[in-house]
Amino acid sequence: MLSVAVSLVGGLLFGYLFLDTGVKDTLDLILMSALDVMIFIAGIEIGSNRGILKRICNLHSALLALAIPLAVACGSICGALLLGHIAGLSAYDSLLVGGGLGWYSFSSVVISAMYSTEIGTVAFLANMMREISGFFLIPLLVRVHKFLALGPSGAATMDSGLPVVIKYTNLHVGMYSFINGLVLTLIVPVLISWLLSLR
Repeated sequence: MLSVAVSLVGGLLFGYLFLDTGVKDTLDLILMSALDVMIFIAGIEIGSNRGILKRICNLHSALLALAIPLAVACGSICGALLLGHIAGLSAYDSLLVGGGLGWYSFSSVVISAMYSTEIGTVAFLANMMREISGFFLIPLLVRVHKFLALGPSGAATMDSGLPVVIKYTNLHVGMYSFINGLVLTLIVPVLISWLLSLR
């Protein structure tokens, strides 16, 4: 956890002191390439451990794999309603922000284009902060229960959060982490579209 915090703070300081917005495209390319490599390696680790795949392929595991993202989605929505109320947002706006489920690049753009730039910005910040906070919360939550590692990052547990989950749990939980992120990613467009259709 310390290495993650040092890396994040070090990156913030380096970016603030030495770089400007002109290098954003290059940094995005480097970030996505590094992320692809990490996910590829995580996939190799999971795929090479055939025992994990066998443990996943049964009714109990399949139900658990579906129950986890549904629980994360419900928790996200309830948490968004509560925090939105505290922050003075309407219930509808809070639902839109929480409906991003951690996928900030999609939810913020759609909400900004189809509803409100202000709420789209809130959705971007809230869901981005959710992903970043996952790096710090996962090492703490796994002390209570391994599967709690799948909650903080939301949809990001299939990409940027996956290596962190595997590092602090195991490959078995890593498989559920990928499925959790995948299911949440599939839910987000449907949920956001449905919410936007209600206005």
